Amino acid sequence: MLVASLHQAITEVLPGRLDFYESWLNRGGFRASRVSLAAIRAVCSFLRQEGDDYHTVMQHAGHMTSSWAYQDLSPLRRACLRALPSRLRIRAACQLARRHAAGASEDTRASVRWRRGLGTLSIGASLFCDVRAPAPAALCRYYQSMVEGFLHELDLMADVRIAHCHALGDETCTIVVTPGERPHTLPVGAVAVVATLTLCGGILHAQGTAPLPTARERVLVMPLDNATREARLSWLTEGSAILLAEKLSAAGVGAMTRDQRLRAFERLQVPPLATLSRATVVRLGQVVGASDVITGSIAVERDVLVVKARRLHLDSGRLDPEATARGSFADLFAVYGRLADAVWPVRADPDAMQAGHSAPSVPPSAFESYVKGLVADTPAAQTSWFGSALQIHPGYDAARIGLWQAHTAAGDHRAALGSVLPVTDSSPLSVEARFLASLSHIRLAEYAEAFRVLSGLQQRAPSAIVQNNLGVVRLRSPSPAQDAGRPVWYFSQARTLDSLDADYVFNLGYAYWLDDDPRAGVYWLREAVRLNPADGGAHALLSLMLQASGQSSEAARELALAQRLSSTFDTVELKAGSVVQPPRGLERLKETLEPPRAERFDAALEMVGQRDQRELALFYLERGRRLFDREHDREAESELTRALYLAPYEAEAHLLLGRLHLRSGRLREAIDAFKISLWSEETAAAHVALAEAYLEARDQPSARSEAQRALVVDPKSIHAQKLLERLRQNPRAPL
Repeated sequence: MLVASLHQAITEVLPGRLDFYESWLNRGGFRASRVSLAAIRAVCSFLRQEGDDYHTVMQHAGHMTSSWAYQDLSPLRRACLRALPSRLRIRAACQLARRHAAGASEDTRASVRWRRGLGTLSIGASLFCDVRAPAPAALCRYYQSMVEGFLHELDLMADVRIAHCHALGDETCTIVVTPGERPHTLPVGAVAVVATLTLCGGILHAQGTAPLPTARERVLVMPLDNATREARLSWLTEGSAILLAEKLSAAGVGAMTRDQRLRAFERLQVPPLATLSRATVVRLGQVVGASDVITGSIAVERDVLVVKARRLHLDSGRLDPEATARGSFADLFAVYGRLADAVWPVRADPDAMQAGHSAPSVPPSAFESYVKGLVADTPAAQTSWFGSALQIHPGYDAARIGLWQAHTAAGDHRAALGSVLPVTDSSPLSVEARFLASLSHIRLAEYAEAFRVLSGLQQRAPSAIVQNNLGVVRLRSPSPAQDAGRPVWYFSQARTLDSLDADYVFNLGYAYWLDDDPRAGVYWLREAVRLNPADGGAHALLSLMLQASGQSSEAARELALAQRLSSTFDTVELKAGSVVQPPRGLERLKETLEPPRAERFDAALEMVGQRDQRELALFYLERGRRLFDREHDREAESELTRALYLAPYEAEAHLLLGRLHLRSGRLREAIDAFKISLWSEETAAAHVALAEAYLEARDQPSARSEAQRALVVDPKSIHAQKLLERLRQNPRAPL
């Protein structure tokens, strides 16, 4: 436990020194469950020369030891410990810390003593404090952090400090625990005040917690309507959104790109080319977090292009006067430049301005072919249009990116690679082109070249996505480069850069299992399912890891959830006594190069510290429930998401979140939320809600099955009875 914790802490705090320390913390020692005392002392000796990083490493290692040790306890024992009164629970936490402190080596002795309400953990022959000369500061941070971790796992508050340290000249190391006031002794109103003050800097709002400010506004530019329904203008509806968004971005306005808009629409199950009502557009803007939405129309009057647009302020609901720009098709870019000036006359910070992809030097005919390629239905048609755009203007790098996407969709990865290689380093799209080239190399199994391209890209434009893909290449490569690190190192770096992406944590846990460290693998897979409870693949892999670790009951629970989330895992079986080997090929490759993740409320939640997470989760759940009843869906979703961050398997929160998704038409997300709610706690209400979602999705057999199950859970359920009656009377009709 100590060795694995130290290794992971060094990976996170001192990644550049990991290879040096692995001379002592080697994989053979992990598999044998023991490492020599000389190796540990050597590691501690060199860590002390790292300055303040020593204390940071020890703090991380202590927390990981307590977390892993607590998770290793049986579910029954964890439940019994949490059911104890606070006075007994804090003693149990100290005893757990004593046991793991003494278990670090045969020479270490540890004891716990309580007197006048104060607990004292005494440690003799500490591995960390055996130094020749007195140290300038205590070296017992590992033990202090481990005690804090066990207290946190058991929902306790206490002051933990180092009173004596052998490294300072004292006979033994002593950790003093002073119990604090339990969080849940506060009334609910006091908890609300504490949470709001902590998260919002002391500013209370009557309508709810204010969202964290963003550096730039997010503007959603919708495709403009073809008012005259002329066939020759059909391509310009999408082209108008691209041009207008790029003109605004060049002026420093945070306009969403076409790729961002399409990904948002796909997530919301909205057809990208459908004509939407204003109410639907407003709702979409709210869901994607936009501050403004721009809509408009295009028309031709006597061979003159007329473009009209309006800006809708979502926060106030105010609609600006319509702006109009006219000009010839040969003057296409200038027309949209004037329209952008009219729609958004107040410019943003000049430092935020950036160049658009469609520079005025690109002929309008090339841009027309490029847009027609974007909206074409088949890869063959897309290839033809993008090729036409490049014939007109060979330096049109955006068309080369589109050509790569078309060839990749057709499965021709060699041609896709050739389409982006001509993009020069001076191009604004060079980083994206190099990233796409690396993906083509990976699909062609040219791992050495993919590693070279990604390594150069990491030096030029560091990102979590590139680090993740370097880890994937390292996993798949049969003969890695000599200077390549282990996959665990790359995935750990990606998680450090973006701790909110579940895929990085999934890959980290998976790589640890492949590296013969299932304990660390289970830890990170648990973190992955906390970040994304609807990830069936993560639940399935976690079940296999738990089964390999001998935790059969938890493995069965995780597999049951994975099978509820997706039928893909119905054939997975957990056989008692069998040796479970890690499956291959499950690593997750990132296929789009995105900007850094915007700051979310998760960071603010860390400020809450060791306060009772259950009470805070209930507080946010109650706020979300009230906002849901008032149909303030955007605010309700924010509060429920906060509740689920603190309590990932809160059944009612998932149920309410599913109903929010169902009300806004996000059927797939609604079904996932209802399934997780049922797995967390089976209720008739959740079965009925899932049946309604299936009915909206026109899956009558599944809807009937869920309604019948609701009656099994609650034979008096009126809603389930009405739903079954409706299905009997008109089985093909949606709800």
